[in-house]
Formats: sequence, structure tokens, C-alpha cells
Amino acid sequence: MNLSDLSDRLRQKADDIQQYLEGDAKHIVGQTAVDHFRKSFDDERYTDKLLNPWQEVERRKPESPWYGHSGETGRYSPERTKAPILTGETGELKEAIRYAPIPGGVRVSNEKPYAHIHNYGGPAKVYGKTPFVMPRRQFMGPSKALTRELKERITRDLTHILSDKQ
Repeated sequence: MNLSDLSDRLRQKADDIQQYLEGDAKHIVGQTAVDHFRKSFDDERYTDKLLNPWQEVERRKPESPWYGHSGETGRYSPERTKAPILTGETGELKEAIRYAPIPGGVRVSNEKPYAHIHNYGGPAKVYGKTPFVMPRRQFMGPSKALTRELKERITRDLTHILSDKQ
């Protein structure tokens, strides 16, 4: 192979990498992040470098006045005594995690108005009336485990693109 052939091959590989980064890579990053964040709901914890379990909810504590409380009906529901944390009756909070490709990256978001208070915790009101402090039950955000998974996947894909076995 002469220098001209090598130069052409390198240009083609650079084009292939650019195409991957602007296309498939964004979808891989976005969907992997969405899957990682949604898994928090199944595990009832957030996975960063360590596993961060969520604080127990009052509706699952038999001694609590909120035991079995259904936010949908406002009444006791035996199903709510065992239901996973942050699922509600509809599972909308989990399903509202989405991604969108943007210039230079991907935006992962949850547009539910109550997503922020659950993810970060803070002052809130029961039914808009009685104040209390919502505990943080993070389900989205920076995660070393997610970053490691993405680095491994992108490195594997780029290695494949650069190999002569394409």
C-alpha cells in the first residue's frame, strides 16, 4: 500500500467514524441511558458508582397512617401496600424518561412536573396542602456505571470501524 492509498483509507475511516458519532452513537447513548434510568424503578435504587437504595415509602409501612394509601383514589388499597416505590398506579414517571439527539450529543429528560421533586427531594405539599419534605429518590443523573457501560460500547464500536474486518 502506498501513501496515497493509506491517505484515502484514513479519510474513509474518519468519515465512517463521523457518521457513526452523528447517527448510531447518539441512539446507543440515548437508549442505554433511558434503560439505565428506568432500571432504577425496577431496582428501587439508583446505580452510580455504588447502589443507592431509595428510602422506604410510608404507604408500605404498616404503622404509618398512610399505609396502603392510593394517590389516585385517596383511599386504602391493599395493592399499594406492596407496590414498588415511585410507580404510582400508572407507571407514568418511569415511562416519561426519553432521549432526543441534539447537536453534539443527546438530551435525556423526564417532562413530568413531579419528576424533579422525586429525583432531588425537597419541600412539597400533600395534595397541595400539608407541607412535608420529600426524600430524594434519584432515578436520573450522572452515573459512573452508565458512563463505564457507554465507554465500553463506544470503544468496541469504534474499534470495529477502524478494523479491516468491516
